[in-house]
Amino acid sequence: MDMITYAGHAAGAIEPPHAFRDQLVHLFHRLVRARRARQDFNSLRGASEYLLNDIGLSRGQIDDALSAPFWVDPSVRLAASRKRQGR
Repeated sequence: MDMITYAGHAAGAIEPPHAFRDQLVHLFHRLVRARRARQDFNSLRGASEYLLNDIGLSRGQIDDALSAPFWVDPSVRLAASRKRQGR
């Protein structure tokens, strides 16, 4: 008879518990999403002032959003900043 661990899996089982695996998958997807958003924001750094004004952004807002750690989605940081400013 197998020994059962606290997570309900047989002792020595190779497959991790589903909750842990799901958390890893979620984290991976967040990192990928943050990387893609960071690439988009980096392309906005080269945009003209006219274009930035047209979409309602300033260069400072873009730089602030990109100053977050790499795992933070800059679009989320920008949205939070704009919400605090009441825009």
